[in-house]
Amino acid sequence: LVHDPESYLARTVLFNAIMYVEGGLARRDRELGALGASIVNGCKFCAVVHARRHAELTKSDDVVTALYLDKPEALGPRDAAIYSFARRLSAAPSEATVDDIASLRAVGMNDAEIIDLVHAIAIFGWANRLMHVLGHAESG
Repeated sequence: LVHDPESYLARTVLFNAIMYVEGGLARRDRELGALGASIVNGCKFCAVVHARRHAELTKSDDVVTALYLDKPEALGPRDAAIYSFARRLSAAPSEATVDDIASLRAVGMNDAEIIDLVHAIAIFGWANRLMHVLGHAESG
């Protein structure tokens, strides 16, 4: 990245536009999508960072604790739908279907929020891979 600061800057602008934009999907839900993607992609650093941010935003570590104990069945319906979608889209993008979108709609998400979630999950496909290549994925 030091050899290509312009691409790093462009990535940072895109990342900030996806994760920190006003309006749209709630920040806590974006963080949960990022956490799900990071768990699937094996990026401990990103998983820890976004677990902490989710807990700070929700003022609770219940969701994070359930995920780290591998008990996603303990999640509420909305969190479960978001986490399940993040995992599926990260593990096998071609296997995400209209049924997954229907599950998100069933918990009250509209199309704009679903697109925000897809963007958050997708940027973490990129971020997690970058962390692996740079040797930071295990430093969480």
